[in-house]
Amino acid sequence: MRRYEIIDHTADLGIRAYGKTLPELFENVALGMLETIADLDSIDEKREIEINAQGNTLEDLLVAFLGELLFQHEVEEILFKRVEILQFNKDNLSAVAYGEEKNPQKQVIYTAIKNVTYHQLTVEQSADGTWETLVIFDL
Repeated sequence: MRRYEIIDHTADLGIRAYGKTLPELFENVALGMLETIADLDSIDEKREIEINAQGNTLEDLLVAFLGELLFQHEVEEILFKRVEILQFNKDNLSAVAYGEEKNPQKQVIYTAIKNVTYHQLTVEQSADGTWETLVIFDL
């Protein structure tokens, strides 16, 4: 199963992600977002940042999770290489994001993501039990 794909969207960026489970789905859409921001091969795992998110629906939880990753990226000036979900239920999650301080001399940075949107946002389970999401980001 592929992890994610980039979707063309006017002036924004869309990511369609897939997962066998909801935690895998959330990790895969986060990976797609992180790979859009920077070349992950240029980032080392020198720091760990705890990520916690809550939401009333799966869509709210996903926006809160990705928004918290972006917030930590901006405030702490960290580029993340990967995210691992430690605990997950349908209204909250805890995760650890691994990365290092932003250093344009070392890392290859592609783009800045301003925000996660609710525009066209879906989190759906297929008949075979797998999960899929579509997330649009403001650039």
